[in-house]
Amino acid sequence: HYPLRRQRQMCIRDRLCADGEVVLFHDYTLSRHFKDRRKIAVCTLKELKSLSFSGQKYKYTDQIATLNELLESFKGTIPINIDIKTYLIPNKELCLKVIRAVERHNMINQVWVSSFNPVDLHFLKKAQPALRTGYLYNSLGMIHFFIDIFLKSDAWHPHYSQVSPGFFSLAERMGKEVYIWTVNKPAVLKKISKHKFNGIITDKFFRTRPLAEQK
Repeated sequence: HYPLRRQRQMCIRDRLCADGEVVLFHDYTLSRHFKDRRKIAVCTLKELKSLSFSGQKYKYTDQIATLNELLESFKGTIPINIDIKTYLIPNKELCLKVIRAVERHNMINQVWVSSFNPVDLHFLKKAQPALRTGYLYNSLGMIHFFIDIFLKSDAWHPHYSQVSPGFFSLAERMGKEVYIWTVNKPAVLKKISKHKFNGIITDKFFRTRPLAEQK
């Protein structure tokens, strides 16, 4: 997650495992990383901790982390964007546990929470108005503008295919910060750089050179 002022932010995805712990994992299942077809939701934390990111495709050997471990490690450092992975089915339990963890670590001013699920975003904002929220979407842009009237999110997080001059004008009029995903290629960055936005969300870009050198 890269804002325009060149300061890095961290964007992480979380889910609930079988015993109710919030863990950091992008995928619905373990298949892509561990050749294991089990869903995260049916695995206990102990089972998840027994797995190891290792082998040639991983730079560092590590384990699946919990949200609490992340917050303990990065408190007082960089801004953190927590992406709640619920999609079509709202998950109030996950939302509440994220809020409580952020409050417990006194990190309300350091954390954003984003989601594709408008019901979860509405619940998050109602439960903790001080928590900054970002509305993720990847299609049907105009529909989301109307939905956001009820969400009152602090930022829009559109896929790069959804941005246009009209989009940026509307975001400015409505006072929304804009973070565009997933910007992994220099050509995409070049295309959107003529517009005014707050940052990009990327998962592999700019690893070897500063952002300013890659335009």
